[in-house]
Formats: sequence, structure tokens, C-alpha cells
Amino acid sequence: MKYIKTLNIFLFLVVISLSFTQCKTQDVEDKVPFTITEKTYFYWVGGKKGTNGTNIEIVGTYKSMNVSFSKIYFQDHEYAIATELNNNGFILKGNFSEFRKKDTNMHLTGVKEYGNEAPKNEKKIPFDLQENEAIIEYSINGKVFYHKLNTVKQLDTVNYP
Repeated sequence: MKYIKTLNIFLFLVVISLSFTQCKTQDVEDKVPFTITEKTYFYWVGGKKGTNGTNIEIVGTYKSMNVSFSKIYFQDHEYAIATELNNNGFILKGNFSEFRKKDTNMHLTGVKEYGNEAPKNEKKIPFDLQENEAIIEYSINGKVFYHKLNTVKQLDTVNYP
């Protein structure tokens, strides 16, 4: 009998604690004050071994001029963007670069591994996206919104000498 009472109290506490936790999800807007006309990305490979990255470009037109763009989430990365404005609208450009990682010394004796850096945990973006999906973070009068883009077109890989 005492066991059942303890189990009931435990289950009650679990339910209460779960009700106070919140999943980190973001609301994605369908109605946006802009129109996307083109969305492309390409991989690039640098002249040095281990140097590569991804460029994404989104072209669109405004329906309202008080919109500002701040980030693009794409392929598990957060892209800071450069916004180019023109008479017809805007171009959002983001770049993610990966450079060759420093060599790690592996040895049976731990002393010989001195100087190795601990692995860094990459920050996971707050969205679950497919390979060709992206999220644009934008704001209107200081309030942040998100818009999902489907079928971002992949262009040919660019090889730099």
C-alpha cells in the first residue's frame, strides 16, 4: 500500500514537472510582407585541402518597406546575412565556411596528447529542416518572425584554385 502511494506521488510530480517544460519551437509564418522570386545555394571548395563552404542567395520583392532580415537557417547552420536592396526588392546572401581542422595528436600515453583541443559542440539550429529547406528570420517594427522556404535549388559546385 505504501509502495502504491509513493508511486502515485512520483507520477504526480513527473506530470507536473513535464507540464512546466516547454519545447523550443518557433512559429513559422505563412503570410509574409515580401515575395521570394528565387532561392539558390551552391557548395564551394577552396584551393587548400579542407577549405570549403556553402553560399545561399534569396531574391525577393517587398510588399512593405519596414521589414528587416537578420538570419537564414539552412542545412543545420545559422547564416548571418548581407542584405542588398535595389529598386525592385532585395537580395539576401549568406555564407558558411569550413576550414581545415587542426591535427589531433593521438598516442597511447596521454602525456603525448597534451595540447589537443577538446571537441566543440556545434549549436543546433531551432528547426528541423530537410536538405533543401531554409528559414528566413525577419522582423517588423522589432517583432521577430520566421518564414520557411521549400525547394531551395542547388547549383553546381564551384572549385576555387
